[in-house]
Amino acid sequence: MISNYNDDIYDFDGDLASRVMSNKTAKKRFTDQLIALAKKHSYYGINIDIEAVNPEDRSKYSRFIQDVSQALKKKQIKTMVSVPAKSADDQNDEWSWPYDYAKIGKYADYVQVMTYDEHGIWGEPGSVASTSWIKSSLQFSVKKIKANKVIMGIPAYGYDWDMKDGSGSTMWEWNELKSLIKKQKAKPAFNKKSGSMTFSYVDKKKHKHVVWYENEKTIQTKSRLAKQYKIAGVSVYALGNESESFWKAIQKGTK
Repeated sequence: MISNYNDDIYDFDGDLASRVMSNKTAKKRFTDQLIALAKKHSYYGINIDIEAVNPEDRSKYSRFIQDVSQALKKKQIKTMVSVPAKSADDQNDEWSWPYDYAKIGKYADYVQVMTYDEHGIWGEPGSVASTSWIKSSLQFSVKKIKANKVIMGIPAYGYDWDMKDGSGSTMWEWNELKSLIKKQKAKPAFNKKSGSMTFSYVDKKKHKHVVWYENEKTIQTKSRLAKQYKIAGVSVYALGNESESFWKAIQKGTK
């Protein structure tokens, strides 16, 4: 997986991506290094996860994916492109607008739709990936991209909102959530509207916390959408966060 995450700014760097897309020498070097890396390690393919693309670079990014995909294809290397989830092409949505699903889907072997982070600690509490939101994203995806190229994302994490002090909000990995529930003697509840799990607790500072996450049952149910929309499969963010029970839930859902 290759991305434009910049450790200096602790975020995805749209300007860095723009420079690589705009400069022929940089683009060739980028592509040549991907090929060398894949050959050295006998990789089946490369996942391009370039996020925060500048809105004015929409067509430039599509061309970039076309050029890189075609170069990799000549070397028998598959290309998977990660794109933000969306249910419409909205020019006012600067996060998702730069990704032209139809054009990216035409050249990439797979398009991984990031159907997670519907809500996050940067905003109000809510499901990380509600069923209706995933469905809406997949419906749009298969209209623009061949279904057998589409891969849906499943979150192996949950978010914890500190309702008094935002700096106390955090992400919990799948493996950590059960320990948190046990430690806080929390009583998780299934939220029917979102198809996700939630609970609340009060910390040592007397701050109320609200947590949203997925469990085995909700993962299994949401994984079934891969069959419903006849897409290529399911992906996870992120490897290492999960446990055996997570994969068993996905297996049951995709059988």
